[in-house]
Amino acid sequence: MIWKIEYNKEAVRNLEKISTSDRNKIFKGIEALKENPDLGKQLVGPLKGLRSLRVGNYRVIYKKELNTIIIIILAIGHRKNIYKI
Repeated sequence: MIWKIEYNKEAVRNLEKISTSDRNKIFKGIEALKENPDLGKQLVGPLKGLRSLRVGNYRVIYKKELNTIIIIILAIGHRKNIYKI
């Protein structure tokens, strides 16, 4: 099953701040989510219900909408501060 990917506004703003080479790696990781949306690890605590995909030093925070087969990319950022959303 192929999942559809959607980006929220914050994720798009985050991407604009990342270098082109890192951005390309992130896009490849996100493309892999279309085939396997469980690639990222489940988050706990206040971020429970979300998942985090590791791409080098960057993390892609996303959630799966099971009813509509959509993955919503919520935030993208460096691993040091991405979990402060």
